[in-house]
Amino acid sequence: MKPEEFVKKIRQSVLDENIAIYKDLFANTEIDQASDPYWQEALGLFKKLGDKEKETLFKIMRQVSVDTISNLFALLDGVSCLEDQDGDFSLTIENEKKQLNGDLQDIFLEIEEDL
Repeated sequence: MKPEEFVKKIRQSVLDENIAIYKDLFANTEIDQASDPYWQEALGLFKKLGDKEKETLFKIMRQVSVDTISNLFALLDGVSCLEDQDGDFSLTIENEKKQLNGDLQDIFLEIEEDL
């Protein structure tokens, strides 16, 4: 697997699919169907929003996801590091010698800019 393919698959799975799941959950779940108090509160808030505000909420959720993925890729690439981190990460796939990380954040951000 090439780094570009890895980034695209992570983006599809973590960003696109999760946003679609959240949209479906918020649109199709009644408050009394949720057992978790957090979800009951979130659904209550969502139901009070108008259509424009709902779209804004999903844009915010998407941007938070983009920022989170970008930050994680920055850690894997060595652009930033964790507190007390004593070495660099090396992301590989078993039986493949080529290292995937190094440019993951740049690849991800390029894809996002092209949208």
